[in-house]
Amino acid sequence: MNTMFIAVGGFIVLLAILIVARSRTKFEIKNSDIVLALIPIVLWLLLTGKIQEVTIGDLKIVTAIKAASNTPVESQVTALPVETISSDSKEGVDKIPSMIRRQVQALSFRLGYRGYWGPAIEEYLRRLTEHPYLKYVVIEKDDGSLFGLVDAGQLSELMTGANSWLSSGDFERWLVEADTAKIKSLPQFIPYYECVWQTSDKRRALEIMNERDVQFWPVRDKEGMFVGVVDRSKLTASMLIDIADRLETKP
Repeated sequence: MNTMFIAVGGFIVLLAILIVARSRTKFEIKNSDIVLALIPIVLWLLLTGKIQEVTIGDLKIVTAIKAASNTPVESQVTALPVETISSDSKEGVDKIPSMIRRQVQALSFRLGYRGYWGPAIEEYLRRLTEHPYLKYVVIEKDDGSLFGLVDAGQLSELMTGANSWLSSGDFERWLVEADTAKIKSLPQFIPYYECVWQTSDKRRALEIMNERDVQFWPVRDKEGMFVGVVDRSKLTASMLIDIADRLETKP
């Protein structure tokens, strides 16, 4: 709903600017100008399935919108610096200061690896989430492909909260035993099969983020490896630019 208000507000502001420009100058408002002002609200309506097509005069903007929404998300993927965690003792936490300096945004754990130590995992999460950089915990299958993502801040709070049902020892055991059912039970866990591919179209990615009411969504490549995330605001902006370019070049 917030997206709808933003879209409507954007249209009103742009239309007001056009009206003021016409009243103060000899500027003539054309159909194409109205179309460009309408793009934010029309894009929202199309992405949420409220409408299927829009035609204004002899200018069919749905063609431009569909062309823009069907382009793959690959060019908009933000690659994250991911740190693979494989320490088997508390000495491994010595790497934390270096990770903070490098602003590591994701920690990676592999199912079935037997060298994890619960207290070290807890310290990694506690100290790194004190900074704004660390956002994700990436869980990999034994072949290195993506199994799923967990919010790093939430996982840290679960381990350190006074009334938490999850201890660092529990999480260690789930990883070592590859207990996928328990890992999937973590709050807001995103399984690999719900992530978008690099070749997925922008509309699909935006639909998922709209349904989940989130700003970012994970992306995997054709081998199933985690490659980064897409940002809803950047995807929307790139689509608007693409639509405007297509309309301007349309004969």
